[in-house]
Amino acid sequence: MRTRVLAICLSLAALPVAAEGDFDTEGGFAAFEQLFGVTEGKRRNHTKGFCVEGELTPVGDAIHAYSNSPLFSGTSSVIARVSHKGGKPNPADDKYGLLGMAMEITTADDDLHVIAMNTEHFFPVATSEAFIELLRAKAAGGDATKAFAAKYPALKAYKAYHSALAKTLRPYEGTTFNSVNSFYLVDEAGTQTAMRFSFRPSGEEGIVTETHPNFFLENMQKNIADGGVSWDMVVTLANPDDVVADPSVQWTGDHTEIVAARFTAKAAMAESDGQCDALNFDPMVLSDGFAPSEDPMLQVRSMIYALGVGQRLSEKE
Repeated sequence: MRTRVLAICLSLAALPVAAEGDFDTEGGFAAFEQLFGVTEGKRRNHTKGFCVEGELTPVGDAIHAYSNSPLFSGTSSVIARVSHKGGKPNPADDKYGLLGMAMEITTADDDLHVIAMNTEHFFPVATSEAFIELLRAKAAGGDATKAFAAKYPALKAYKAYHSALAKTLRPYEGTTFNSVNSFYLVDEAGTQTAMRFSFRPSGEEGIVTETHPNFFLENMQKNIADGGVSWDMVVTLANPDDVVADPSVQWTGDHTEIVAARFTAKAAMAESDGQCDALNFDPMVLSDGFAPSEDPMLQVRSMIYALGVGQRLSEKE
């Protein structure tokens, strides 16, 4: 309960200051509702999902050269949420789609760290303003979307890369999740190292139950019971020529990768039975040893999430 309340309060407290900028937070939130509709009491994006609880444990010492985060020095407790991307209330589990995983991590020394990831490898546009414009174009129909694509060539690169990926149906526990935003690792001396990260399945957990439109929860519960579900946190260090502040630019070529930690799922449950539903997975809530990058989308995500959590929790009253 402490971490849940703290995460919400941190986000809501930051909102009035951030909202004094140029970004129209309420308009951005409304764009999700315009495209997907409104399912009262639920998230407007990543609407369908369930809770996963477990532990994050350090793996090796290599990450200590770059960060003094307590994530990498002791066992942390995790409340996570896995989800389908999009605002439809009940997309089918037995059809391929983009997925997400978000985590609220409480470290051994009671620090708090939030992670929000998607299955995409990079973002379709560079700024939050452009993303909101994209949502509105999709809501308006094909002609508006084509006009948007002509204006923003990054969308073409995004579609070309992701459309070429295999569309094999995988459960959450067999899926790799990526941070589309960059962050900095911070060491004891305050030196910052830019990075992105992924959570990659530690094993080959696949489909072990009969598939149907809502089989993902049952599948994960069975995989946990049959031997465990875990993901490795793989940190990718930026090269000198990598673009850090633009999430639409893919990092290509050879990079230093460090397996820094492992998230092991201990239980999976419906939102009504777990603790994840009320959480605000604000990517700006970071433990010591991390700092946000200059990517402006991070701050805007924080603002929209803060508005969203207040809205949906009020609808539950």
